[in-house]
Amino acid sequence: MHGLKTVRKNNNEIEEHWVIYNNRRYLMHSSPNSMNYCQITKEFGSGYVQQLLVCPFAQIKDFEFTFCDSLCGGANYTMPRLVLYFCLNGELVLEEKGITVDPSHFLAFGATDLRRVLFQPNFRHRVITVEIYPDKLRDFSSGAYLFAALRSLQAPNKAFSTHKLSPAMKTILYQLLHCPNHDPVRTLYMEGKLLECMSVYLNETICQQEPMLSRWPNLSRQDIKSFYEAKQILDQNFVSPPTLAGLSKLICLNEFKLKQGFKQLFGQTVHTYVVNKRLELAKQLFEEKNITVGEAASYIGYSNASYFALAFRKKFGINPSEYRSHKE
Repeated sequence: MHGLKTVRKNNNEIEEHWVIYNNRRYLMHSSPNSMNYCQITKEFGSGYVQQLLVCPFAQIKDFEFTFCDSLCGGANYTMPRLVLYFCLNGELVLEEKGITVDPSHFLAFGATDLRRVLFQPNFRHRVITVEIYPDKLRDFSSGAYLFAALRSLQAPNKAFSTHKLSPAMKTILYQLLHCPNHDPVRTLYMEGKLLECMSVYLNETICQQEPMLSRWPNLSRQDIKSFYEAKQILDQNFVSPPTLAGLSKLICLNEFKLKQGFKQLFGQTVHTYVVNKRLELAKQLFEEKNITVGEAASYIGYSNASYFALAFRKKFGINPSEYRSHKE
């Protein structure tokens, strides 16, 4: 049996893909001229691998290939990630898992290894992979959800799962492959589509998983979506946030349910969440800019510098003036 394995070197070196045949390694393709495009060597078939997007928290790859013989593929991942496999043409068979992925479904997994993926010989395959690094998404409103998703996927019985490919996801994949823009606008467009892909995946898949909902049996799917919407509103407006009454109207829930559900879901009250976001920003300002304590307080929405100093010390255990002087 042939074997296909992917080896990723550091960012400054060439990425290589190779096959194992009779316990020997053969170079399948490399990228000496471009890190974004690689051709498969004629010995094994025809096709290419290209990177559509590489950013700090994710990457997207486009595979198109036809192998001359049956190949068994695989990949090893060292950094925790959520991987989405979209098979637009042909079939992928995970032999050890008994899973088949065709164009009507996609594969999601959070395991560290992808082994024994079978490809049909003499058949054109088209695969799009989306790899997301949840630990680098802390500043995004969907980051907490991605952490929960990855934890659930890494459970022994949830490491690999298939999901129906919806019309919304099909549209995003088409737009990724047919980007109308050129650099540098192209990168911005692709990052936007990546975030849209993540949003659709979370909305259609993670929100509907009963194991996730069982952690909050008194909350409906719609409630959870509303609380994440509230969190997103606060993330975008924490310097000058809406009142609790105003926020409850924006997400169409009453104040009591908002207060109780937000704390249950995120482990802190709405007020505490806003204060922590403000103080984290103040800390960042002291590290990156030469500003006074009063300027920092005003920047993050405090009208009284003394109140700001008390809150800063309570959270970080040090006065803002001392923290500022240590960073100079």
